[in-house]
Amino acid sequence: MSSVWFVFGTMALFLLMNIPVAFALGLTAMFFLMFKTTVPLSIIVQRLYLGADSFPLLAAPLFILAGNLMNESGMSDRLVDFASAIVGHIQGGLAAVNVLTSMLFAGISGSSMADTAAVGGVLIPAMIERGYPRDFTAAVTAASSTIGIIIPPSVPMILYGVFMQVSVTTLFIAGIIPGILVGLAQIAVAYIICVRSGYEPPTTFSWRTLLQSTIDALPVLVLPLIILGGIMGGVFTPTEAAAVAVVYAFLLGALVYKAFDAKRLFKILLTSAETTGSVMIVIAVASLLGWILAYARIPQLLVGPFLNMTSNPTAFMWVASVILIIAGTFLHGTAMLVIIVPLLGAVAKAMAIDPIQFGMVVILNWGIGQQTPPVGSALFITCSLAKVDMAELTRANIPFIGTLLLVLALVIHFPSIVLFVPRLVGIYG
Repeated sequence: MSSVWFVFGTMALFLLMNIPVAFALGLTAMFFLMFKTTVPLSIIVQRLYLGADSFPLLAAPLFILAGNLMNESGMSDRLVDFASAIVGHIQGGLAAVNVLTSMLFAGISGSSMADTAAVGGVLIPAMIERGYPRDFTAAVTAASSTIGIIIPPSVPMILYGVFMQVSVTTLFIAGIIPGILVGLAQIAVAYIICVRSGYEPPTTFSWRTLLQSTIDALPVLVLPLIILGGIMGGVFTPTEAAAVAVVYAFLLGALVYKAFDAKRLFKILLTSAETTGSVMIVIAVASLLGWILAYARIPQLLVGPFLNMTSNPTAFMWVASVILIIAGTFLHGTAMLVIIVPLLGAVAKAMAIDPIQFGMVVILNWGIGQQTPPVGSALFITCSLAKVDMAELTRANIPFIGTLLLVLALVIHFPSIVLFVPRLVGIYG
């Protein structure tokens, strides 16, 4: 067990020193090689290269770029109008519009941060102007952005699939029902709060407005159908779907909406490169650290204690969820994937838990982590947009975090919620 204490003690020390996660993981791996093995340090370069040399992983930067192209071209405005025409007439309609728009945008971007920026930039000012409290407005926006990593495509699913060697295609399809359930639950919670608090009385539904907004949004709505239809139909892989999404988003923004010039395109490419770089450096180092963990047989050392704790798969998934939720309050999702998930995944494999079901449990806990301070990535963007204090947002966000916990419970206790669609389309046994 000395290797376990060395690895995690060194890692914890670097993280407490506020060293960036990627460098903390890399230094931990290097020190382990130097002091606990005779392996040459040249293995570091090899594992870093192999960690990033993955065709499925190429989908992540492409979906990030596609989301930024959609965001900068104003396509999110058309999704907002479409969602407003569908649910805007109910009590507290803009809150429901916020959630539904996030569900629609999730089918394009694959990122909660892109969702927060796109949807929040449009709807936060509109909701505040209509009299919604800033904390409630921010909570709806932050919580609904998590749907962006559950409904496919999903960058975290790509990272999980590549790192844990699970089919990204199956993960994508498995996320459809849980993502819809989260969205519907959040709309229900928002409606109840709006009715009780008297936010924004209902307006009149208009078929004419719905028809017009559908026509305007149709070119945007086609993209999720292309992505999912192509993947489910076996026309292309998730990586190829990401490339199609980039081409489609660029042509739509440039030729139809006339939204791009050289300066804006450069900004989009720069933002996408920065986001990709911050993710890929962690994934590359993760490959190195994963090799270290395997070399030291650390997962095998930890499987026994977990199995002694409980032999019930359902109980283990709840234990794993508690660990991931606590870790998610302090670690970014990618770091959590690298440090904790492989260890829990080894136990899940030993318990014969379905890898797709366990993957969805991880993704849902990843989403909960995005909603909990002090490291919740979605919270910082929303606080800035809504000009609200983090503590106020967190208090207002508790009912919406409850919807994520509810769907997490359903996924743990009813695996068919995750596995039904993949089996229905014949891509999972």
